[in-house]
Amino acid sequence: MSPENTALTESCDAIVVGARCAGSATAIALARGGRKVIALDRSKFPSDTLSTHLLFPAGVAELSYLAALDRILALDPPKIPEIVVTVEGELEARERFTAVDGIDYGLCVPRTQLDMALVETARDQGVEVRERCSVKDVIWHEGRAAGVRYTDAEGVERELRAKLVVGADGRRSTMASLLGAEQPYRASRNGRGLVFRYMDDPQAGTRWGHTMSQFRAGDTHGMAFPCPDDRMLVLFMGPAEEVREFRRDPEGTWERKVALNPSLARRVAGATNATKIRSTPDVPAFFRASSGPGWALVGDAGHFKDPVIAQGIRDAVRFGRLLGEQAAPHLHDPRALDQALLRAERRRDRECQGTYHWGNRESRAVPSSSLVVEALRQFASTTDPGFSDAFNRTRNPDRVLHLGVGAKALLRAAARPGADRRGLVREVVEELRIDFDIHRERRRDAFRSTRMTRSERAFQWPVSTDPPETASRSRQPAAAGASA
Repeated sequence: MSPENTALTESCDAIVVGARCAGSATAIALARGGRKVIALDRSKFPSDTLSTHLLFPAGVAELSYLAALDRILALDPPKIPEIVVTVEGELEARERFTAVDGIDYGLCVPRTQLDMALVETARDQGVEVRERCSVKDVIWHEGRAAGVRYTDAEGVERELRAKLVVGADGRRSTMASLLGAEQPYRASRNGRGLVFRYMDDPQAGTRWGHTMSQFRAGDTHGMAFPCPDDRMLVLFMGPAEEVREFRRDPEGTWERKVALNPSLARRVAGATNATKIRSTPDVPAFFRASSGPGWALVGDAGHFKDPVIAQGIRDAVRFGRLLGEQAAPHLHDPRALDQALLRAERRRDRECQGTYHWGNRESRAVPSSSLVVEALRQFASTTDPGFSDAFNRTRNPDRVLHLGVGAKALLRAAARPGADRRGLVREVVEELRIDFDIHRERRRDAFRSTRMTRSERAFQWPVSTDPPETASRSRQPAAAGASA
């Protein structure tokens, strides 16, 4: 082989492929543990990716743990202490968030800004971030992942060897494929699609300009989240099939959906300077096997929940950080390292189990039932946090929407004039069956269980081939994928 074709070889302690939320968090934790870390990403930052990019206080606290929060707050994003859910323009349930480590507000920062802040923080803490680098293969040695082959920004092929290789490159992870873990062992087809755009916020500086808003109308959730620079992110999450309509007639379909949701229409009235509409029908939830000899998957590469509950970034940062913290002391002891990676995966799965099922339930593209309305009415009648604790992860969803809430909602719904009591009973029975499955799964605590529950909807992976310009990411090597 001629010298110019010989791959250049380097070594470090850990390689992280993908430098967005999960990748930066993992790399920061490893660097804090005294390790030499190189992060590779196909993008040139700042770079956008398809994402709802919403953070509740628990997610903002994770940014603080990484020492990235001050840099993000310097962008002057609106602090968001409240969340409101409305149903058909009639019921409004508004709550203030429970504080997490002294942080009582959420944030919505576009990914170009959020990811750039995390990359800069990683560099400040000793991580070498290399941009415009595409991984082509994983290097194996004695059955262990031992490095990667990649092309750098100049197109030169290089080899990078390490004790730990981490894939943090999103839902359609190239690393998962190269590591033999692409096929999820557990998954659920989404019922809702994702359609969004940015626009100037006509209510910036008002209470609504500091509120996370979800407006339910028919089978669609409309949402409005305040962003920096007096902008806002506006989303529709209706039936996944409607994404085709948005692509055929973007502005006409957008106007029709706004008109069908009077509460959202009032929130966005007068908004100007709207961006192009972005969309994807393809957001199935899944778990992949996320650790093995010398390797791990973090963020959306390993686990993804339906974005309707907006938990992706928080979990990408949290479980990337925790994996890095657990792995850092053991990089030179293969057996101890593999055990640490497995423990981190088990912890992620255990903590994410409840929200995985909650997201699957919320992804059913059906109108809000009278049971849901009555449950929200209960939350609206008190000043104590209720449903907001589920979003904020201060309580598991089944500790918020528990049997007591359901029983009261059933009695009130049944007492309404014209109530379909038989329909209510059928709905309650179905929800109880789902609850039973979830509780049984929790009691079994079976790691990497393939046993499906009634919250899940089966499909063949991949669910579709969404076009690259509207998908969370295209099937290309080593890019950081979307988090919702």
